[in-house]
Amino acid sequence: MKNVYFVQVGFGFDGSVYLPYAAGTIIANCLRYPEIASVYRFPDIIFFREKLADALDKIEAPDVVAFSCSVWNMEYNKSLARLIRQKYPDCVITFGGHSVKNDGSLLETETYIDILTFGEGEETFAALLRGLDAGDVSGVPSLAYRENGRIVRTPHAPLCDLAELPSPYLTGVFGPLMARYPEYEYLSVIETNRGCPYRCAYCDWVTEKKMRFFPLEKVKAEIRWLGEHNIAYCFCGDSNFGMFSRDVEIAEYLVETKRKYGYPEVFRPCYEKNSADRVFEICSILNREGMDKGATLAYQTLSPVALKNIGRQNLTMEHFSALVQRYNEAGIPAYSELILGLPGETKESFCRGICRLFENGQHNSVSVYHCEMLPNAEMADPDYIERFGIRVIKVAFNHIHSAPEKDEEVKEYSYLVRATASMPPEDWVYANLFSVAVQCFHSLGVLRFFALALHRLQGLSYHDFYTGLLDFILSSGGRLSALWRSFKQKYETSLAGDWNYHNEAFGHVTWFFEEGAFLEIISDYDVFEAELLPFLQRFGLPEDLFCDLKRYQRMMLRKPCETESLYRFSYDLHAWFTGLVAGKEPALIKRDVTLRLTPKKTYDAYPDYARETVWYGRRRGASIYGRTEIAYGPEGDG
Repeated sequence: MKNVYFVQVGFGFDGSVYLPYAAGTIIANCLRYPEIASVYRFPDIIFFREKLADALDKIEAPDVVAFSCSVWNMEYNKSLARLIRQKYPDCVITFGGHSVKNDGSLLETETYIDILTFGEGEETFAALLRGLDAGDVSGVPSLAYRENGRIVRTPHAPLCDLAELPSPYLTGVFGPLMARYPEYEYLSVIETNRGCPYRCAYCDWVTEKKMRFFPLEKVKAEIRWLGEHNIAYCFCGDSNFGMFSRDVEIAEYLVETKRKYGYPEVFRPCYEKNSADRVFEICSILNREGMDKGATLAYQTLSPVALKNIGRQNLTMEHFSALVQRYNEAGIPAYSELILGLPGETKESFCRGICRLFENGQHNSVSVYHCEMLPNAEMADPDYIERFGIRVIKVAFNHIHSAPEKDEEVKEYSYLVRATASMPPEDWVYANLFSVAVQCFHSLGVLRFFALALHRLQGLSYHDFYTGLLDFILSSGGRLSALWRSFKQKYETSLAGDWNYHNEAFGHVTWFFEEGAFLEIISDYDVFEAELLPFLQRFGLPEDLFCDLKRYQRMMLRKPCETESLYRFSYDLHAWFTGLVAGKEPALIKRDVTLRLTPKKTYDAYPDYARETVWYGRRRGASIYGRTEIAYGPEGDG
């Protein structure tokens, strides 16, 4: 028997690791063919990041080693492949996956790689094993290999018949692996379909517009397997979950499975942006069972110029605002995402774009991501890069929400857009600092209620509030200023790519800058509040209202050790803010009220608080107390 090893390495997350789904699907498909199963065996999958020497020791007498390549493991794969080549010079080494550029150019620089595979891997790899056994791979589609000193590309393979593909879960591929490594908590990926009708220039998620479906019974059987095997977290690999009516049935089955087995606890899809009613129905189903982190109302950019350049259309702002209000009324958290660095975006359009989301009701959560140059996306085309003046930098990969890598054996890298013709480097740095500020102070909530109040009472735009705040922070002294100056220095020296925050007091993981800043503020709130007071006092609010706002803002921020408490106010701020967030126009009434805070959960340790509230709970707005945790106090109040 010939030995085939797969390498699909991922990072661990606080004792959890993803099952190697891509490798598993390929192995499961290969084993359904007798002519392959009778010749090849698959002894192990190298799937968690370990010392190269330890990984190499697990590979014994390999005939083929196949690497699944993504941005988080490409350099590790290269390093391990070199060692395999040295130890086993006759072994066939193949690379495939999203980070393998489809022009075959990787073979020009990485001489230890024998074959590249492109597109869907299941049938291509099965055909490759047949070809290797026969001694001729020239008839295998979707390959690149060397022949007589030149690189040969074979024609693109037809799409797989998804109804024929076996499941790695149901066929037992992962059973030996899980038994071999019982110390891990396993995370999972499932697909219900493949394809995407959209073509955003920055994305390489799928290769085909055509939508294809896995049989519904197979999907349900995989969900049932997750429940039976206590798999807590499931990521959905669909590009647009909620696009089709059967997705509602899948959501209902997820809930049914959790009620029966207790698992999966969380189902995390990427929602379709134009099926509002269906996505709302799905979110309602999952949210009632606590299985979803929230609904995605993604925009990526609000710049019409940038939208045209990336080939994307957004919801109208009127539609967006109505959706936000609908989710708010139903008590379902909704979050939005933006990408910083898209061609055509300017500093001004980006900063004002974030604030337009606030103006249209998105106060729960906004997350901003850097524009990444993915090898097979349209944006990576040299003509596209030249047309929009894109400048890309190679930076160290950020291990957000994983253990800090102080002595990392192999560094991974991202290729990020650092500047475009419309956003020079200094504007990119400012936009990043502004982004960190609004995510910390508004989305995570540190000054959200002051911003809401000033917007309503004085007509102060969110853009003016937060640009003023950022200027104040950068020009003042104290710990806040030191934090933001450290962020600025890291962005300016961006070749280092050290864009994460670590404080061991919050756990042995790293955080986004805004998350680190939020945790620092919460851990020493009195000090940071005192630093912010001169900025907040400049707006001239009446003293009694100012004091109430300060107290309400403090009350609403979730804190780790807080127990049931009473807060007294001269204004009915709670009714006012509840109405404002719901998209209404209530009057601010001056009357004595008492509010009772009853936290659903308290935390004895900051790492637990940070993990549950900021890491796991950010998208559902967990940093702010929910509606069921705040009530009017003793009889006669409210």
